[in-house]
Amino acid sequence: MIGRKKEIATLNNLCDSDESSLVAIYGRRRIGKTYLVNYMFKEYRKECLFFEFTGTSNVRTEAQIDNFIEQVYEWFRAEPTKPINNWSDAFRFLKRTIDAEVEQKEHKEKVIIFIDEIPWIDPSTKANFLSALGYFWNTYCETRANIVMILCGSNASWIKNRIFEDAVGPLHNRLTKKIPMYPFDLKETKKYLLEEKGFNLDVKMVTDIYMIFGGVAKYLSYLDPKKSLYENIDELFFNLHGLMHNEYEKVFKSLFMNRADFHKSIIELLCSKKSGFTINEIAKKLELSMGKRLITTIDELVLCGFIKGVGKFNQKSREIKYIISDQYILFHHRWIKELSKNDVASFSIGYWRNQTTKQAYSIWSGFAFEIVVMTNIELYLKARGLQRLFGGVYHWQHIAKNEDEKGTQIDMVVDYGNELFDIVECKYHSDEFIITKEYAQTLKNKLKMFRAYGLNGRRKAELRLVFLTTYGVKHNVAFHGLNIDKMSLEELIGE
Repeated sequence: MIGRKKEIATLNNLCDSDESSLVAIYGRRRIGKTYLVNYMFKEYRKECLFFEFTGTSNVRTEAQIDNFIEQVYEWFRAEPTKPINNWSDAFRFLKRTIDAEVEQKEHKEKVIIFIDEIPWIDPSTKANFLSALGYFWNTYCETRANIVMILCGSNASWIKNRIFEDAVGPLHNRLTKKIPMYPFDLKETKKYLLEEKGFNLDVKMVTDIYMIFGGVAKYLSYLDPKKSLYENIDELFFNLHGLMHNEYEKVFKSLFMNRADFHKSIIELLCSKKSGFTINEIAKKLELSMGKRLITTIDELVLCGFIKGVGKFNQKSREIKYIISDQYILFHHRWIKELSKNDVASFSIGYWRNQTTKQAYSIWSGFAFEIVVMTNIELYLKARGLQRLFGGVYHWQHIAKNEDEKGTQIDMVVDYGNELFDIVECKYHSDEFIITKEYAQTLKNKLKMFRAYGLNGRRKAELRLVFLTTYGVKHNVAFHGLNIDKMSLEELIGE
């Protein structure tokens, strides 16, 4: 099991608790939520009595209940003695079935009730699923000491609104634990690819993969170590029958259903600009009012991990710019979105290899690498040895006030909260990065303008110019004229 040590420890502690527990596990589609629970209770804690039910998208209540009853039979070989037409009756049947199973087997360990994809079961709450579930928890599970109920779903916003923050809902203040699940970081992805999948890759090749798939466990599992990276990408993405070819539409439809097009319109806008947009800019660009719909949608996209808010250094929260933080979405919009079925059908062998030789690939990979660093900030801080001092990551820019000045933009300022700042330059190249004389002047101007206007001239503040590059920085005249801290990919994710 790569990563997930914290999540496994949490579930393990709940199994050893003297009380019943209600747990919510949430995270984007394909992140490994179901795999985690199945690993935990089908392999690691097999002594627990386990029941699993998964909601189905776009299915009527009657079919959901029928599926629930069928799952009770699959796990316990129990049949209802009378027709079950609503969720209250369904949970009464489950209660009696569990009691009978525990008594018959003299079961002493925890009983695990795993309800997966809960937002799909009753998305509008018209079928009173949550009311019945709440009553089941309050009158049965909570009164015993042997139940762990796990509620799981990809639609993090639904779980947040219906379970976490519904002040009058049946599960208000009932949760024992919230377990958010995030993609693998870059180091965990490397470990998964090398140890679990059996690839033989250097750190740049691992990063190449991460910039396409992110750290989404299921996506990474599709990779075949018997094939080259280029062959894998061609087969998965640039093939009408590829497992990833239509994934983008499935992601948004499964999460947001009939609201998916609005969410995608915001994603498409953010993909159009490297530095992102503020919420006011999003409203203006899409000709929308600054209302609840837009604010809620932004929150939902953040919760799902698709976008990330990055504040402007030393500015108010209204200066937060939202950028794409999901690597797969960024890849899709650059390389897949505009392709027709005829385009894909006409591609010859070696299509992706050919794309990687073009300038468009260099531009995209440079941008994607910056996002990789932003979303793996913990690895960066650990490599710097400064994680305990971390104060935040920001963007910053300055527009020249007169002819004697040059404006500048800094994509990544790391604030350590003690007058220490990293100005980070991310450069993704196939060799040592070379700083030219002209670029050295640009860097000096960045530091000068940031000290003058970002720090308001504070002389005590310490600025460190950090180059995070693929294979390091070449030591030439320009390099020696700057006080540079270097970090390579090997230092970021190597053992």
